[in-house]
Amino acid sequence: MAVRNGFDAELREARALELRLPAPPPDARYELLFSNSLLHHLADPSVLWTTLRLWGSPGAAVFVMDLLRPASRTDAESLVERHASGEPDVLRRDFLHSLLAAYRPDEVRAQLGRAGLADLRIETVSDRHFVVWGAL
Repeated sequence: MAVRNGFDAELREARALELRLPAPPPDARYELLFSNSLLHHLADPSVLWTTLRLWGSPGAAVFVMDLLRPASRTDAESLVERHASGEPDVLRRDFLHSLLAAYRPDEVRAQLGRAGLADLRIETVSDRHFVVWGAL
């Protein structure tokens, strides 16, 4: 597929939710590993981190963005009011549950250490999001 900047690229999709680890890496490893709002859906967060480590080429760029669990349920409810007050009840309920299922940066740091990815950085970027970024 042609990309606007003139480079040709092939986009492949890895369905991490369907993986049964250890999953063999693809024939050609990825140079960019990107995930948005997947981690808090995984019962076992090592699925994501191990897949990144196994499927990325050496030096691959990593960017993972996800929700940040608030300090309390009351704080989570306040975030729902602040960011989703006009949304239907089902979306507000799902947002609340996602916030409550999310991880804290210290938990993610421990997950990265167990996965052999301790060199990746964690940064809180909003009142409800963090990013994990760096290179393998």
